[in-house]
Order: sequence, then C-alpha cells, then structure tokens
Amino acid sequence: MEYLYTPFYQEIMLRFTIISLFILIVLFTYWKLRVKAVKHFPRNYPHKHLHPFTRVSRQTIVTCIGDSITHGNMGVSFIELLEKWFGPSWFFFNAGVNARLTYTVLDHLDEIIATQPAYITLLIGTNDINASLSETTLRTYWDIGRIPKDTRPSFETFKANYTRIVERLTQETIADIALISLPVMGEDLTSKANERADQYSTFIKNLARTRGLTYLPVRERMKAFLERNPKPIRHGFQKTESLMKVNMVRHHLLGQSWDKIAMLNGHDLVHDNLHLTTRGAAIVATEMEAFLKNKVRVGASALSSKVTRTFG
Repeated sequence: MEYLYTPFYQEIMLRFTIISLFILIVLFTYWKLRVKAVKHFPRNYPHKHLHPFTRVSRQTIVTCIGDSITHGNMGVSFIELLEKWFGPSWFFFNAGVNARLTYTVLDHLDEIIATQPAYITLLIGTNDINASLSETTLRTYWDIGRIPKDTRPSFETFKANYTRIVERLTQETIADIALISLPVMGEDLTSKANERADQYSTFIKNLARTRGLTYLPVRERMKAFLERNPKPIRHGFQKTESLMKVNMVRHHLLGQSWDKIAMLNGHDLVHDNLHLTTRGAAIVATEMEAFLKNKVRVGASALSSKVTRTFG
C-alpha cells in the first residue's frame, strides 16, 4: 500500500478529484438552469392564494397570458417595465410560463379566469410554431409534459385552441381583452419561422376584429424597426436552441445582461431569436400601455357621461 503515498498517485487522485468536482458543478448548473427554464413560475403567477388579496385591494388588475416571452426570466420582462410605469395602484398577474403552447394555456384557463381582472392580454403561439418546425423541439415539449405525446401542433390546431381560449375569456370574465401579434422569431424576416409567425398573427388580427377585441400590433412594430435598421444576419433561426442554452449560461452564471448578449450576437430585439431585449420588451410594453390607458380614459369618459345624465 506504499504506492498510495507516492507523489505520482497523489497527483492522479488530485486530478481525479478536480475533474469529478468540475463534472458535478456542470451537472448541478445544468439542473438549476433547466429548473429555471422549465419549472419556474413568475413572481405574480395567478396562484390561488393571491386571488383574495387582489380582490380586496384597490388595485387595477391586469392578467397577462403567455409563454416565456411573458414570463420574462429568459429575457427582459415587459411586465416589469409596466409595473414601473404604472406604479403600485396597478397589479399585473404574470400568467406566462416557459414553453407553454395554446394547448397548455387551455389546460390552465380556470386559474387565470379566477383572477377576474379588469384587463387581459394574450400573447401566445410562438411555441406552437416552434413545435411545427422542429421534430427535436416537438419531442422536448412532449418530454417536459407541455403537450401529450403524439400531439402535433399545426396552424389548424393553433386556430382552434386560440379561438377556444378567446371564447372562454370573453364568456367567463368581464375584462377588456387585447390580443397581441407574435413578436419576431429571429431578425431574419424572410425565415420560415417568421413566415409562419406572419400567418399566425394575421389570424390573431382577424379574430380580434371579428370578436370586437383590441389588437396590439407588436409584430408590425418590430418588423418596421428591423426594416429601418437592417443588419447582417449572424444567427439564423436554426441556431435558436443552441443560442438559448449558451445565453442562459452567460446571463445567469456569468452575469451578462440580456442586452449585452444581444449586442455580442448582433441582435437588436431578441437576443436568442425568441426572447426579448430591453428594446424588444419596450415595444410590447408600449403597445400594452397605450391599450390600458386608452381603456381607462374611455371608462372614465363613460362614467362621467352616466353621472351627467343621471344628476343633470
């Protein structure tokens, strides 16, 4: 057993220990980031314990429905911008969860409707498109339980699911509702992903018009910005999955801001082709701010007219 004490053996053991620790750190880091990406809920998610609090408060309630773009932990959060702009008299439920599709939103509508907000915004569909473009992404949604195995999202299933979501929201709440067109899916506007997002957003626009709901042209605003500020495309949509993983490490472990990551990637609105930079989030928040303030003005005007008619 004397070999256990030789310098050579001790050096081997030291290297083995360092490598083992490194592997454990990598595995732990991967697990933590996966939990943050897949299982994490936003701070103001509409869990049942929050409902009584908001009902007795004097705050104006807004419920924002969506996926990771609404959640805001894989990019800049437009909801956090709105919270700063509107202040404590407004309460924003964040009903956005990473990797949700229209199927998943339908499954969780009861807890969303239970908030009985004054306003609702709906921004969903990006992951329905992702699942239709990539077999690998589709299987990921199966594996993490977002949709049943062998379910294959398509434009037809999106239209049916989205319409059902809108029907329930209009029938089971008294909220003013805004439907939001899909943000750009990468900054190459000629990509297949963006062609489909155009198609899905046209449906959303037409549905809003048919149902008498507000339509927020986020996609149109983003496309106009990119057309005014063209850049060489460095990362096509096919690189999205690898960009998401690398950018999560750069942000959550290395502390780089989403905006810095986007700048290094040559992007303006979406740092990984999907999730927002400050500029991208500001476009969404600005459209929502205009919707909310306009509805408040209309409501105040209607109330004033009613008082005048009643009391002369």
